[in-house]
Amino acid sequence: MKKWLIIGGGIQGCTMASYLRKRLGINETEMTIVDLKDKPLMNWRLFTKRVGMSYLRSPSIHHLDPSPFALEKFAKQNGCKDHLHFHAPYDRPDLQLFNQHCDEIFEQIDIEKSWVQGRVVALTKSNHHWIVTLADGTDFHAENVVIAIGLSEQLNWPEWAKEGKKSGANIAHVFDDKEPTITDSVVIVGGGISAAHAALQWSKLRPNKVTLLPRHPLTVHQFDSDPGWLGPKYMNKFSKIGCYEERRKVIKTARHPGSLPSELKTEIERHRKLGTLQVKIDEVIEIQRDTLLLKSGGDLTTSGILLATGFEQKPPGMDWLQTLIQTYCLPCASCGYPIPKPSLEWEEGLYLLGALAELQLGPVARNISGARRGAERIISSF
Repeated sequence: MKKWLIIGGGIQGCTMASYLRKRLGINETEMTIVDLKDKPLMNWRLFTKRVGMSYLRSPSIHHLDPSPFALEKFAKQNGCKDHLHFHAPYDRPDLQLFNQHCDEIFEQIDIEKSWVQGRVVALTKSNHHWIVTLADGTDFHAENVVIAIGLSEQLNWPEWAKEGKKSGANIAHVFDDKEPTITDSVVIVGGGISAAHAALQWSKLRPNKVTLLPRHPLTVHQFDSDPGWLGPKYMNKFSKIGCYEERRKVIKTARHPGSLPSELKTEIERHRKLGTLQVKIDEVIEIQRDTLLLKSGGDLTTSGILLATGFEQKPPGMDWLQTLIQTYCLPCASCGYPIPKPSLEWEEGLYLLGALAELQLGPVARNISGARRGAERIISSF
């Protein structure tokens, strides 16, 4: 039997693994990480490469190691110059540097010895431990389980795009597993940070043939929520809210979906003025073959469409979590999201991270800082 089993090998799950190994001293043989991919952070690497991200939105102290300054220390040890690998403001790290640091952490904690590729289909309790069942019938027994799954399997496809896909239109989501095949012009639907990165990336590949199509004028926010949510400034008040419907409202208000940092907007404007990128504020209402019909009454004809429309906001993993919830009467709010304890324990020996823990962790739950805060809460209860 394992002491710990982590479901999910993305940013959230790998951060938890790092904290367990480095802070609790859990041996790699006492821990198992189950993920659909064969290596850690596969979706992270695929998605950031797909949209052409070159540096992170979050500051240098947000990474997978428990030590806040581990990334900066790693950069100095490897001869990295601050002005080349950290971007103002907030010393946001270069993506390549961040990924290299992740690789070093994985070597330090021997993560490959804990890694199991597979899909979880069931979670059941037996006496004082948990049984995790995979799609191939394999069972794992563990004293403690952390569910650290993300939203990557529930991409947000607008209805017009679903219908267009059925009719044979060349439409892909930027976070699809498969690479999009676009031979000529491309319309990128969306107005957030992923859409902006993708537009800049494709404008290099297809100069003068890329259109960014946001529904609203581009909105600038340095982070996806106010930095006050990273500490007690806002979290103390949030933690005192006893009504979880009210907490959901606060989270929704605090987040800045579809926003982007100022320098990205500046880059978009620069390419627009150069003519390598068009920006058209409008909304798609229908697609006819290769033509998008717009709310304004106009249209756009293109050889390919890329959706940068994010993810569905329903709780992830409900295809198998629903049975768990019903069997053990686990508490959930009216929005469908779990209500764990402040320690993020949902049931004895069962913990949550990421989106599933946001009613405790607040609006930062899904990002790197949320992973760190969540892992800290879990290990602090031991």
